Amino acid sequence: MKSQYPDTIRLLVDAYSRLTPELQKAARFMVEHPEEIGLNSMRTVARDADVKPATITRLTKALGFREYEALREPFRQRLRTRSPEFAAKLQDVQRRGKTGSRSILSDLRAQEIANIEHSLSDDNLPIMDEAAQTMHESRRVYVLGLRGAHAPAFLFHYAYQLFQDNSQLLDTSAGIFADQLRGINSEDSLLVVSFPPYTQLTIDAVEYAAEASARIIAVTDSVVSPAANAAAHIIVTRNQSPSFYHSFTGAVGVMQALITLLVTKAGGDAVKIVEEAEKRLSRISAYW
Repeated sequence: MKSQYPDTIRLLVDAYSRLTPELQKAARFMVEHPEEIGLNSMRTVARDADVKPATITRLTKALGFREYEALREPFRQRLRTRSPEFAAKLQDVQRRGKTGSRSILSDLRAQEIANIEHSLSDDNLPIMDEAAQTMHESRRVYVLGLRGAHAPAFLFHYAYQLFQDNSQLLDTSAGIFADQLRGINSEDSLLVVSFPPYTQLTIDAVEYAAEASARIIAVTDSVVSPAANAAAHIIVTRNQSPSFYHSFTGAVGVMQALITLLVTKAGGDAVKIVEEAEKRLSRISAYW
C-alpha cells in the first residue's frame, strides 16, 4: 500500500478514470484541497466536497485503504513537513497582479472571510470556552507566538493584561527566552500560536511546558501540528491566503474570542484593574 503523499496523489490520479462520477467528485476534491484532507474529519470533507460520507468511504475502499484514517495519514504527514514556498507564491501574486488587482483582492476578501468563519465556527466555540476556563483557573498565563505568529499573541497579551495581572509574554529579546519559562508548572497554562513553517524555538518551548505539566492551549492549523502534540485544547485555525504570506486573520479572531470569554469569567477584580490602568495611562498622557 502506498503511504506517502506523492504516492497517494498518484493513486488518486491513476484511478480517476475508473471511478464513478460521484467518486470522481470526491477524488478531485482530495487532489485539489490536500490541506482540507489533512485537517478535517471524513464528514467535514464530505460536506465540503458536496458528497455523502458514504462516498468517501467507498473511495477509500476503491483505493485499497482499509479506513479513511489510513488514506488521510499521508495528507497529515504533508502538513507536518511542508516548506514555506514564499518565493513561488510571491511570483504567483505578481503574475496575477499584471491582469489587475480587483480579482486578487476579491479572492483575498473571500478567503479572509472563510478564515474567520472556520476559526470561529460552531465546532470551535466550545473548545475556546474550555480553553478560556483553563486560563482563568491558571496561576500564570504564558503567551507565545514567534515570527509571524507574534502579532496575534501580542494582541492577546496586551488586551489580557488590561484586566488581569498574571500574563507573561514570551519573547527572544536579550537571549532570555529559556529563563522566562523556568518557573512554569502544572498550575500554569501556555497559550501558543503556531503555523507552518513551524518555528523550532516555539516547539521546543511547547515540549518544555508539557514536561512541566503546564496546560497548553494551541492555536494552530492542524490537530497534527507539532504545537498541538501535548495540548489540552486545540483550536484549529484556518490561515490560507491567495497572497504570498499566510493569513493570521483567523488567529486574531480567536484571540478576540478568548479575551471576550475571559472577561466574562473575570468578575469584579477585573473592573478594578482596568479602572486603575485607565487612570495611570491618562496620567502619563498615553492617549491623545
